[in-house]
Amino acid sequence: MTDEADDRRSKLDRRSLLVGGAVGAGVAGAAAVGARAVEKRAKQFITPGAVKDGPAEIAESFQDSRPIDVTKHGWKPGAPNVVAIVMDDVGFADLGCFGSEIPTPHIDALAARGLRYANFRTTAMCSPTRAAFLTGLNHHNAGMGWLADVDAGYPGYRGDLTHEAATIAEILGDAGWNRMLVGKWHVNSAHSNGANGPYTNWPTSRGFERAYWFQGHSTDFFRPSELFDGVAPVEPPTTDDYYVMDDLTDRAISYVGTQKALEPDRPFYLQLAFPGVHSPLQVRGRERDRFKGQYDNGWDAIRAARLDKQKALGIMPADTKLPPLSSSAKPWADIPAAEQALYARYMEIYAAMLANLDSNVGRLMQRLEQLGIADNTMVLLFSDNGGSAEGTETGTPNVFAAAYGRPVPVAEAQKLMGVMGEDPTFPHYPIGWTNASNTPYRLYKQFTHLGGVADPLIVSWPKGQPDAGAVRQQFVHVIDLMPTILDVTGVPAPTTRNGVKLKPVQGKSIAPTFKAAQAPTRTEQYFELGGHRAYYAAPFRLVTRHERGRPFTEDKWELYDLSKDPNELNDLSAQLPEKVAELAGKWRSAAEANNVFPLDDRQMVIRMVQDRQGRGIRAKWDLRPPIERLSREVAPICCGLPHDIIVDCTVEGDGVLVAHGSQPAGYTLYVKNGHLFYEQSLLPWRVVIDGGPVPQGKAELRYSQTMKSRPFIGTGALYVNGQKRAEQALEHALFSTSYDGFSVGADLGNRVSPAYTAPFPFAGSIERVRIDVDNSALSPLETMRFLNAMTLRV
Repeated sequence: MTDEADDRRSKLDRRSLLVGGAVGAGVAGAAAVGARAVEKRAKQFITPGAVKDGPAEIAESFQDSRPIDVTKHGWKPGAPNVVAIVMDDVGFADLGCFGSEIPTPHIDALAARGLRYANFRTTAMCSPTRAAFLTGLNHHNAGMGWLADVDAGYPGYRGDLTHEAATIAEILGDAGWNRMLVGKWHVNSAHSNGANGPYTNWPTSRGFERAYWFQGHSTDFFRPSELFDGVAPVEPPTTDDYYVMDDLTDRAISYVGTQKALEPDRPFYLQLAFPGVHSPLQVRGRERDRFKGQYDNGWDAIRAARLDKQKALGIMPADTKLPPLSSSAKPWADIPAAEQALYARYMEIYAAMLANLDSNVGRLMQRLEQLGIADNTMVLLFSDNGGSAEGTETGTPNVFAAAYGRPVPVAEAQKLMGVMGEDPTFPHYPIGWTNASNTPYRLYKQFTHLGGVADPLIVSWPKGQPDAGAVRQQFVHVIDLMPTILDVTGVPAPTTRNGVKLKPVQGKSIAPTFKAAQAPTRTEQYFELGGHRAYYAAPFRLVTRHERGRPFTEDKWELYDLSKDPNELNDLSAQLPEKVAELAGKWRSAAEANNVFPLDDRQMVIRMVQDRQGRGIRAKWDLRPPIERLSREVAPICCGLPHDIIVDCTVEGDGVLVAHGSQPAGYTLYVKNGHLFYEQSLLPWRVVIDGGPVPQGKAELRYSQTMKSRPFIGTGALYVNGQKRAEQALEHALFSTSYDGFSVGADLGNRVSPAYTAPFPFAGSIERVRIDVDNSALSPLETMRFLNAMTLRV
């Protein structure tokens, strides 16, 4: 290559380098300018980064502002799910893992994965215990000193859950948990149960997003008519094999599965409140007969065997002795053989119900296992009070009969043994079995002795309990469970909510006992229900059984040292009067601080009668169908009173005109085979009045009840188009109805009459139903007769 060529090549290379450098610089500059343009352009569309904490940063434009993190949730990573399983009227000794012979393998397995608490205490009745559990407050302080059925007008006895406390569902909801309720509620005022509410204390207003529930003491297990889905009344499936505890569990399983399908990382709170084993003792015949013959040896043998098993399990000390039977319970050997067979039958039903409940617990736990969440789900299982004595000395095929002043004789009950526990019976077991349920404690539900307030408690959380299967002996009260849930979930108790200052939570977490067998718990607690009172200050327990009608100042305090006498057999009050005075003073201080006064010892029926009288019994109803079923608590009150039911209709065939209640306690006006009938039912008794044929077409059909002595003695008559067709004396008129509500044009829920199959809709049209009630006050003589008939003290 020549020098000239080399020179040209050199110039070319330098030119290329310069040009290339210029182009590179241009491209880089263009890229930088382009990136700035893209960034400026994108800023108009892309959400700015969120602030980590504190409020949003707000400028004039969207581009210059910073939002809060809307994807941030309130729970900590790994936060557990919580399932609270609440049983109803299950006694301390009724579960296999607490000493029972009743097979409860699924609950026993739950205990084997968790801890059993041998000294768990409740409030002796359902509504108060549930209010205390939901709020962490003593029940009077939560406004639930007694049942939700009566608002006494005093702060501690409103019968409606206080809004000065947040429920566990509300608190967990504020922290992000899904919340679901299935089953019994019974903490909103009965007077708010109607379609008009107010809904302020219904589950979906107290923190639950989803609720399949009923309000009240219990339900008909085969055909409940009180179920709600949220705030909408629903009729249960009409399958022949329907059973409410299975239905409730199905719904709980569905709720959990749906929740995890939608948000698998979000924790949930599920409250599953079974109506079992509260009366009525109802179960399918095939389940009941599984236990046939297993209780023929009676309650004395069962009590002894349960205590022996409790000792072996470490539930009770080895030197614990059985208390005497309650005064109204006879030794089994003193009962005639025929009666023994009936009483054993009642217990066969009870055992079958509890076995069914256990199988449903097993179905729920299996679902948690399938979803892979069982280990990090804390399950609390407990009963709301001790076993119930509402079946009286001899048991009953119909709890309403005894409550409404007409107890069923044993001879009549024996006629029902073949179907006892099945529809339409409404049974409960005798007090002797109540003593067995509460082994080894004295007395039962509604009393503040340990038989009323000592209950089984299981807490199972495999992820957080290394001592699986152990028994804890520390004192635990139901108000301690809510703060325990908050402790485990890492959610603090709020001091205010929605602008309302909240009462401080009174319970204390027992979570330290999960890992430390000797971790301390609270050592003092007051008790009161219906005038019965107690105070626990470890190791002593002061308690009095109040006799209804006597001055409270005459009540005798008993004193027990539970460290030596765990089931209140050795009264030390005479030896330690100073300790009695000390604890009595503590009880009074606690009572004053918790709205316990005024003490009220009136029987349930008296309270409810006076409550409805105080509110005023409505004298006139004018119902224009179609209307929804009316809840029992807000439906017309006419039983036991002079009244007329007048139906203006067009008759085209048979069917129910009006119905209220069910066969255990109810009345119905209906047309069948062209005849007009009125019927009152209080199983096993029926009053049927046949009013004869009814003409087709427009008609006025009327039932008229006059009373000689309210609420039981009178006359019922049927009229068609103003003409009296039939009349019958009422020697024991129906005093009140069952759980089922009032319906027009059909018999919704369980039927009142065996003469038809519910709902038996009316074949025709109903234009109007008028109900006129004589709501004047009872005379003094009528009041005395009523009290005598109900065996109530003045």
